[in-house]
Amino acid sequence: MSDIYLKLTISNIKDPGRQQEVSFLVDTGATRAWVSTEIAEAVGIEPAGTVPLELADGSITERPYGLCLFAYNGEIVAGNVVIGPPGCEPLVGTHVLQDFRMIVDLERHEVTRGRAMRAKREICY
Repeated sequence: MSDIYLKLTISNIKDPGRQQEVSFLVDTGATRAWVSTEIAEAVGIEPAGTVPLELADGSITERPYGLCLFAYNGEIVAGNVVIGPPGCEPLVGTHVLQDFRMIVDLERHEVTRGRAMRAKREICY
């Protein structure tokens, strides 16, 4: 089984002109997106706080996170990204995948987009 990657543009939330196209490893077991400190610094993503995270091996670590914009095929969503250690591989987790309506097909090793987010029904109060 091969890995699945997704190219997204990540931008500084305060200065969207500071951006970088990044090939993210799709990780359906992760909730957050991760980038290395080098990518965060290049784009100008500043730490907004820290978040405790349980890693795949069960250990707990605390990492800084920052606010950013993600872009895919002309659509932009605001989100946050964990600022990982130097040289770590960029990961995209379920938060960003859901925001972009991504469907991960593990059998075909591809990511496609759903046409709309799921909702129970329209409710107006």
